[in-house]
Amino acid sequence: MRRALTITGLVCQLAWCLTAVAASAAAVPPAPEQTTLTLSQAWRMAMQNDPTHHAAISEREAGQTNRTIGRAGLLPQVTATLGRHKIRGTLETPGACGPTCTDLDYTSRTNEIKATQTVFNWSRIAEYRQGHARADYSLAIFETKAKDSSIRLINRYFQTLLSYENVALAKEKWQANEKQLQAAQRRFEGGEGTIPDVRETRSRRDLARADLIKAEDGLIVAQRELQEMLGYLPVQLSALKRNFTPQPLVPATEDDWLALAIQNNAEIRSGQENLRISNQEIDRTFGGHLPTLDIVAARRKVAAETISTRDQSSISTSIGIQLALPIFSGGLVSAQVKQARHNHERAAQELAATRERVAVEVTRQYQAVVTGAHRIEALELAVKSGAEALKATKMGYQVGTRSIIDVLDAEEQIYRSQLDLTQARLEYALARLSLAGAAGRLDAAVIEAVDNTHFGPEKIVLR
Repeated sequence: MRRALTITGLVCQLAWCLTAVAASAAAVPPAPEQTTLTLSQAWRMAMQNDPTHHAAISEREAGQTNRTIGRAGLLPQVTATLGRHKIRGTLETPGACGPTCTDLDYTSRTNEIKATQTVFNWSRIAEYRQGHARADYSLAIFETKAKDSSIRLINRYFQTLLSYENVALAKEKWQANEKQLQAAQRRFEGGEGTIPDVRETRSRRDLARADLIKAEDGLIVAQRELQEMLGYLPVQLSALKRNFTPQPLVPATEDDWLALAIQNNAEIRSGQENLRISNQEIDRTFGGHLPTLDIVAARRKVAAETISTRDQSSISTSIGIQLALPIFSGGLVSAQVKQARHNHERAAQELAATRERVAVEVTRQYQAVVTGAHRIEALELAVKSGAEALKATKMGYQVGTRSIIDVLDAEEQIYRSQLDLTQARLEYALARLSLAGAAGRLDAAVIEAVDNTHFGPEKIVLR
């Protein structure tokens, strides 16, 4: 009876252990390489792992210190001085009976603490304002680089999808040409075909094999470029939806997108901050013409400061104002002001050029979205009609009204149409995201919306 109870207990313990192991295995998340990587997930991983993006973050944080640097010139400046000097020598003192020589051997001690507070210094006031402008400029530059990193990631993700589709279609084309070659050889051996048909088919087959090798090489490179930003080599990607349907733009008009870009585009904002910096640079250099006023306070404790007071010590406290009035600097300040004004004009012209460049980019991407939707529709019809044409050409070849070259051309046309359709769909999605980026609205929500609308749940396995 005890033995039966013991065995039962062991069985229960074993079952409990197996349940715990199974629960632990279920709790462990799958490795990133084993999951399907969506576009939004790839974007988040790139923001975490991309070295270029991290370099932009460090640049942004370095730029924020300009606020403290600019403010420092308006705050009290406190310095402490500690001096010790060993004096050795001979002192001759004239007298009625002739000079008297005295050996000198003493230490001069100086302790001083000094505080200076700026009351008026136009150059430092301008530096304070300029520090804030530089910090805001670094934020705008970071947003620009973050947008560029996002677009670069999206490009590489889409290029990987396109390269995979190119490999798949090239493989289908090569296999179809292989079947056509076998059929041509059978027809030739049966006395129905000709040797030129066999040779033409073999040539097309060999060219298809070369295209497949090139496509596979492009896929490897595309995966490696994507790995550079993600930090690991992706294996599964979310594919385009089979029922890919372009969506209307919100807002709908190009003028609305231009207005958003003028208001939110990071490149325009960085140009505005650069103009602000150059304006404050004029004030900073012009401050060289103006007087400065400081409050100066000091406390000194000295002992044996000079030979005549070598046996004395003193403690003194002083407070007062210090006024400095520039009179002549050889034309330096005037030249610096003139230079700053020219740089301000240059910044203004660069800002105008940036606005025009952004407007052109908005127009380009807006048209890519609008015409891309029509091109997708046309290519879908082309693929459908190409499949019907291929079917009709094969039937004509079987009855002798079409040649093998006609069949190969029809197959080539449908594969090209399928690849063009995939590329057009990816270009459409890229144009929507690029348009959002030009308008300063490219964020996680926009990327996730495009991901959910045009990708998945189908997946592709890269290896």
